[in-house]
Amino acid sequence: MSDAYERLLSSVASTAEFIEERIKEDNLLLLVCHNDADALSACGIMVGSLWRSDARFLARSVNRVDEFFQQLDEGSAEADCIIFLDLGSGYVKEIYNKVGEKKVVIIDHHQPQSFDIPKCYVHLNPHFEGLEGATHISASGLAYLVSKALSEDNYVYSPIAVVGALGDLQDKDSQRRLGSVNAKIVEEGVEKGLIQVTEDLILFGRSFRPIHAALASTSSPFLPGLTGREDVCYSLVTSLGIKVKDGDRWRVLADLTEEEKSKLYNGIISFLTSKGLPASNIAKELIGAVYELTEEDRWTYLRDAREFAWLLNACGKTGNAWVGIAIAAGVRGNLLEEAQKLLEDYRTQMAKNMELLTRPEAITSMEYTLVFNGGDLIDERQVSSLASLISSSGMIPQDKVLIAWARHGDRVKVSARANRSLVERGINLGGILSDVANAVGGRGGGHNVAAGADLPATALEQFLKEVDKRIGSQLGS
Repeated sequence: MSDAYERLLSSVASTAEFIEERIKEDNLLLLVCHNDADALSACGIMVGSLWRSDARFLARSVNRVDEFFQQLDEGSAEADCIIFLDLGSGYVKEIYNKVGEKKVVIIDHHQPQSFDIPKCYVHLNPHFEGLEGATHISASGLAYLVSKALSEDNYVYSPIAVVGALGDLQDKDSQRRLGSVNAKIVEEGVEKGLIQVTEDLILFGRSFRPIHAALASTSSPFLPGLTGREDVCYSLVTSLGIKVKDGDRWRVLADLTEEEKSKLYNGIISFLTSKGLPASNIAKELIGAVYELTEEDRWTYLRDAREFAWLLNACGKTGNAWVGIAIAAGVRGNLLEEAQKLLEDYRTQMAKNMELLTRPEAITSMEYTLVFNGGDLIDERQVSSLASLISSSGMIPQDKVLIAWARHGDRVKVSARANRSLVERGINLGGILSDVANAVGGRGGGHNVAAGADLPATALEQFLKEVDKRIGSQLGS
């Protein structure tokens, strides 16, 4: 990886130099990002870095690139330079058709569109350097490298890059640990005393929530029957002979002995097995690297990097992306209280969404795919998060690709997930969804393991059949 990493750093330096020239020219910079945790982390890093550079800038989050194009048509983007974060690589030609020779920077990690880049554009993408955008580095990691190239003092944003990578599920390997370029960013954060890494059970709020509450709060992985159910979690913990209190004080995960943690782990697996779930899949998700952000207060939702990512997702997926960007940039105080309330409401909503899986008409099984029919019951902004939850719950057969969809007006938002074993067999969801969505009048793209699309509702049936067929073809069936 060393050669690829050096090439990436060279591209990062060129990108930072381009942005620095725009700052010196007193250009107005427009940051445009997606609305998930990785995108808001990337935007927060750039907001903080540009603020430190006394740059003139605006920041805007969009659910779909179409929203930005519509804003352009309405004449609402008078910036001298547009910086796309966590989107753009799949829409270079369309961006060029819309903005022409305006200066553009694309900082993205999704599979790039094949299109000659205009001289006035800078396109930073790990795929160009032989790195994998789904596992080696996320958009926030790229934004962090660019920010540090602007100024070494921006090392303070290394924890936010880690948050973004975890929000993008780049730790989904056999060890639940970030690797490759992400690992280098973690090392920098550790060296600066900003990040502490331990190996432990991955439960949210391990240092301040009562054990049963931490278990109920855990969403990565989603634990069917336990996530969102404090009463059930309390009963489970006490049935295992684990004391939940020490005198008047609630015990937290950090208080447990190794023997008690082993009991808790085995108890969770037994519970899931009793519900008929393939607990072996979830077992791999329950233990791994825990990333604590040492500068954050222990009692906040920002201490654990995975929970921080969930907070950012809550902001973005509920139409409050500006709150997430501000938190990622370093704002705290009353805004943090608002963000934490958004997270609690978001958790409740996602738990309700998961309950919809029990509807008789919720699941359609095709030859190579399992389709979750969200219809009008799911907020289309939350489809990708829901797909990630379902895929981490152990409820999807290992030989099937998950496709979740929800309707918004006369269009449909689609999100797809494949497990690593299918990717190793040749599946590339980003390529499939891009090709099929384009063929039916929509747009699509992403990674080999996770991708999304937006298309006319009238084309949904044709889209699903063709995607199923393409998956079978890539698997050699």
